[in-house]
Amino acid sequence: MLALYSVTILTGAALLFLVEPMISRMILPRLGGSSSVWITCVLFFQAALLAGYAYAHGLTRSVATRLQVVVHAAVLALALAVLPLRLPEAAWSSGLPPALRVLALLAVSVGPPFFVLSATGPLLQKWFVATGHREARDPYFLYAAGNAGSLLALLSYPLLVEPALRLRAQRWLFSVGYGLFVALAVACAGALFRKRNHGDPPLLEERRPGEPVSVARRVQWVLLAFVPSSVLLGATQHLTTDVAAVPLLWVIPLALYLVTFILAFSRRIRVSRRAAGYALGLLTVAVAGGLRINFLGVPLWPIVAGHLAAVLAAGLVCHLKLAEDRPSPERLTEFYLLIGLGGALGGVANALLAPLVFDSIAEYPLALVLACALRPDIGSARGAGGKKPSLVSLSFRLAFPVLLAALAIGMELFARNLSVSLRFAIVAVPCVAMLPWPRVSALGLIALMLPAWFQVSPRAAVLHAERTFYGVHRVMRIQPPPIEARDESGQPRWYEVKAYHVLQHGTTGHGIQYPDPELSSVATAYFHRTGPIGQVFAALGEGDRLDRAALIGLGAGTLAAYGRPGRHFTFIEIDPEVVRIARDPRLFTYLRDSKAEVDVIVGDGRIEIAHLPDGEFGLVVVDAFSSDSVPVHMITREAVDLYFRKLRPDGILALHITNEYLDLVPVVDAIAAELGLAGLAQFDARATAEERLERKAPSTWAVLARDRTSLGPLASDGRWESLPRPREAGKAPPLLWTDDYSNLFGVLRGRVRREG
Repeated sequence: MLALYSVTILTGAALLFLVEPMISRMILPRLGGSSSVWITCVLFFQAALLAGYAYAHGLTRSVATRLQVVVHAAVLALALAVLPLRLPEAAWSSGLPPALRVLALLAVSVGPPFFVLSATGPLLQKWFVATGHREARDPYFLYAAGNAGSLLALLSYPLLVEPALRLRAQRWLFSVGYGLFVALAVACAGALFRKRNHGDPPLLEERRPGEPVSVARRVQWVLLAFVPSSVLLGATQHLTTDVAAVPLLWVIPLALYLVTFILAFSRRIRVSRRAAGYALGLLTVAVAGGLRINFLGVPLWPIVAGHLAAVLAAGLVCHLKLAEDRPSPERLTEFYLLIGLGGALGGVANALLAPLVFDSIAEYPLALVLACALRPDIGSARGAGGKKPSLVSLSFRLAFPVLLAALAIGMELFARNLSVSLRFAIVAVPCVAMLPWPRVSALGLIALMLPAWFQVSPRAAVLHAERTFYGVHRVMRIQPPPIEARDESGQPRWYEVKAYHVLQHGTTGHGIQYPDPELSSVATAYFHRTGPIGQVFAALGEGDRLDRAALIGLGAGTLAAYGRPGRHFTFIEIDPEVVRIARDPRLFTYLRDSKAEVDVIVGDGRIEIAHLPDGEFGLVVVDAFSSDSVPVHMITREAVDLYFRKLRPDGILALHITNEYLDLVPVVDAIAAELGLAGLAQFDARATAEERLERKAPSTWAVLARDRTSLGPLASDGRWESLPRPREAGKAPPLLWTDDYSNLFGVLRGRVRREG
């Protein structure tokens, strides 16, 4: 019986975490690929989990066991009506804001089976308690088994399921798995009644009040679930926006979050909560350092590992306390309900409230500080020899946060001649010394982070900051230091560099412009005149193919600098805030000053370009990015086929595929081979002294045309590599991405190439 219940709970949990990335993968393409889409999806799953827990709690408290089985069997069957999963097309066109649209889509598609699977875990544990099995006095180990199933499914999706199966097959896999789960749940109900009919130990009374639980204890359960949920979501958004825009990083923090549940509720594995608490304190200091110091030259993965370790430590500190404080089995469903409530509140705080309150991802360090306040005392409440701390000692602990905040602010105001690292270290050392006292050190950590939140650099000023559903946008005025370069005679020379404005999404630049009138018309960064896209405009400049061009992705509007009288540029941009920034002459003037006629359409690139006339454009440029990531749905076979329907017979498609972590040239190569297109690709990292002064940045571009003659002089330019690449006859093109299939693992770089 124990094996049956364990397998059933594990199967249900695995299906929950198989469907999460699967349904998110179905939604992401239509909403720009932003990490906020994933965060909102997680919020929905937390809310649905809470609803399932509430249903299980109410059912077991108010309904007899036999009737519970009947009611839940009907609910299990009703969920079959929405299988296989699909997204109703009508919901896409609703006028709801993006976050609410995601929640509505999930509610009408995956909501019913997710609710049922969420409810069945605690319900089966309650039924197991009712069997009178010898292990039923402490059934919480089944919670660890469920989280193990969740972890297995979550990791198997990017490693096995997504690379091997198209979305249609994935939906059927989930349907078959759900059918198997229903059969196992029915078998569990049968085993429960066989125990009663054979005279085995009597069923426990589910409605027995059990041990008394105070309001303060309930609040603590909610808080201990809320904090790691907020840390998880904050770290995920910080990692995929400000550190490394790799969508795979959405899965890893969630996997570590599940690991903390497994370790906390396991009967065989013992983890020291004190050790986890001390590690969390040190990691939070390190995170504060990362917010304060620009770790130039430091490899990416140690930084990522530090943030992931903080997620793990915060989860252990809180979930180990939850496991230690678990109530008797009579309170089992109430316990899970309050855990679910805390998790859902974390999702609400991060996905809905934080974007309204903060113009940065400030919720992440704040959640870490709160987790630090929940650490167990590492020092003793009494001094050496069992004596109470002296009045002086207590006074110092109370005054410590104020003194540290004063020190941090004073260093910023009066010690600017010291390096940022040294200023941070001077404040961090006393903060580390106070880690044995959690509440005091948590306040000290806030003081440690103050300069990161209010920092004003002498060479950088924030002109505009806004946080939207699609991310954090900042416009900075940068005054760079002089640069050294060799002049025409080969002699070193210092060049003064004028101030410029840069639009940043996370830490990725999406456009640079000099406000100086002499330089304001220069196409900079990835769009420089000597770079790949500049070469494309030069090659097409002789004829009339640039009379009409469609450009997906606006940024600062840099490509409008290639406008000439008689040309018409149609930009498509998903984020209305980016449009407002590009049109604000105090920030950027590319759109205002363009010599071409320019209009901007707000909406998803693929949806909006489909509405434009077929065969109308001589050039289509796809420059769509979410931070540093190209949304997958913008470079699939179906997407490229759509772009070519909008192009003239001799038109050219230009794809901006610059990425630090993914090599997307093989994807474009496979599409070219599949559709019979001629193509070229170029990674350009060359920059003269003059080009560096014009802020030219390394970039990777690919161009496609129906035949090689349409590529004009680019086809004979040695800087470009021909596509499709040679391959064996009859061999299928590798890494062919479609709307139904993509494989990020296949394009991960073996080593990171810094592109700018």
